[in-house]
Amino acid sequence: MASIAPDGYIVCSACGENNPPESKFCGKCGEVVDRGLPKPGDVIAGRYRVVAPIGSGAMGMVYRAEHVQISKVMAIKLLHRELQENPENVTRFHLEAESASRLNHPNTVHVFDFGRTESGSLYIVMEYVDGADLGKLIDKEGPMPFGRVAYLCAQVAGSVADAHEAGIIHRDLKPENIVVTEGRDGQMAKVLDFGLAKLLEGTAEVQVTSSGTIVGTPYYMSPEQIQGHELDGRSDVYAMGAIMYECLVGKPPFEAPNPVGVLSKHLSQEPLRPSSRSPLSVPAEADEIIMRCLEKEPERRYESAEALRGALIAYLSTVGEDSWRTSGLGTRAAGSGARRVDSLFTPKRRGWWVFALLSTVLLGVGGWHYATRGPSEREPNHTEKDANRLAEKTEMEAYLGQRLDEQTGDVDLFAIEHTGVEGRPAIVEVSSIPNMDVTLELLRVGEQEPVVFTDTHGLGEGERLPNVPVEPGTYLIRVREKADSQPLPTENVSDEYYVRWELRDPDPAFEREPNDSLELAESLALGTERRAWIGWPGDVDTFCLSEDAERVVAQVSALSGVDLVLRIVDRRTERSGKHDAKGAGSGETTKTWRNAKAGLLCVEVSADPRDDRGASAQPDETYGVRFITAPGR
Repeated sequence: MASIAPDGYIVCSACGENNPPESKFCGKCGEVVDRGLPKPGDVIAGRYRVVAPIGSGAMGMVYRAEHVQISKVMAIKLLHRELQENPENVTRFHLEAESASRLNHPNTVHVFDFGRTESGSLYIVMEYVDGADLGKLIDKEGPMPFGRVAYLCAQVAGSVADAHEAGIIHRDLKPENIVVTEGRDGQMAKVLDFGLAKLLEGTAEVQVTSSGTIVGTPYYMSPEQIQGHELDGRSDVYAMGAIMYECLVGKPPFEAPNPVGVLSKHLSQEPLRPSSRSPLSVPAEADEIIMRCLEKEPERRYESAEALRGALIAYLSTVGEDSWRTSGLGTRAAGSGARRVDSLFTPKRRGWWVFALLSTVLLGVGGWHYATRGPSEREPNHTEKDANRLAEKTEMEAYLGQRLDEQTGDVDLFAIEHTGVEGRPAIVEVSSIPNMDVTLELLRVGEQEPVVFTDTHGLGEGERLPNVPVEPGTYLIRVREKADSQPLPTENVSDEYYVRWELRDPDPAFEREPNDSLELAESLALGTERRAWIGWPGDVDTFCLSEDAERVVAQVSALSGVDLVLRIVDRRTERSGKHDAKGAGSGETTKTWRNAKAGLLCVEVSADPRDDRGASAQPDETYGVRFITAPGR
């Protein structure tokens, strides 16, 4: 990416020449003026030098950067292009960013600057927080004791309450928007992205897209937000209840095979109490606080984030959880009049809480940590005989550390045993490793060629096989770095990853693997939809109509980032036809076939390998396939 000079001219990354903003080629050296994503060393808005990418989300890409004049480290977010195409969004962005920049709470990530570069990118510059988001902590550590949850979420509630007083509703509170960092007096929670979620209003904040995905975060959305009603602070209170629930249980209050199912449960289903799902001991106060936050009617929840904060502080004061410290918890923004938590712990209590503190740290915290963490790999484990045994539904910690030689990086093998009944596919997952592109393979014992191989995601992302056909017996999971990702294999002894597998329960609403040929095709009744995955590169799904029909078409719904291709085969007449009228992220419909016979009209669904714009697989999402009667005569 070329840097943008203060006068708006584009600085050529090849020769340093200043070029007018409209230039496509450098006037001095003739190189193409690159307006792509920024790279380390690029300068944004004339004053922020990119150091490294941090991550991406629904709003945009985030980078660690430093101010070129004062060398202060910051985070800069470049909003996605689609959010900038509507002029109303640009106006709204400036209003929301300006409001967010006035927030000054110790548990709020501060906004320092915002604007639009001469190349047209909206950006917002924020405080850089060195820590892990709450979602990553839950993934890594599993369910948390309520003392720790109350301590962190009381800080979050203070930040949210401060924003509500300024007239700002977050709208997208989720674990990924809460960063936990180590402070001088203990862990500190920081809340990100105040006001930015409002940019999605009007672009279908809760609408379902053609691919079945939802703009927003359905696991934490209040019923009134789902229904499109006007929101107040109690919507954020609901989201905080869902976040605390996930912290305690390890899973959100509602789950379903697709986002629509999650939204439906928020509207109509009562959640189970956290104490009935958590593997830890959950106090009655936790059930009471969280269930009140998750009331369907806003009037039945805490009336404000400040009231929720008060309930959490009251719990901490009752049980004496000062072992979690009070950094960031006892004060609101200046002038708020809030009292410190320290005052809630009386001198009479403090003497015996010295002993309790040691007990909590040595027994409670330590016991909780070792009781909930999974096993760790044993090296070496790069050969079949040394493979680590991995039980079903167990998360194992591992490292792609010391390379085997100058050309070969570390390889980790995990042996799994499928002892269930036939016809149950497996889910295999490996988490991300910063700055590494990992691959995931499933092999039969004694074979080097994998049954399934996937490298669907890229650098710094995990991999997933959602529906792998396996028979009872022993298999190997192989994890390693993509062979051509680096000139020299990476050694990473500081960033762990996690590997996990489990058998999927049979569900007639979802495809049954293997179904990658006409001989293995699944029967599908007219008008019935089946959900399926393009789970790995080369995956093919085949379905045959189970009844006679005079006029019939086959349809598939869209799949994010994938260009789906249909091949319909009439085995009776030996006729076939390919349908790929639309590109990546769109559904497809075949032409009308007449006089179809049961079991003889079939459709094969796959990803177009020739479409450079489309992904080769999408393991995190399903598409729908069905045969329907064609309209008209």
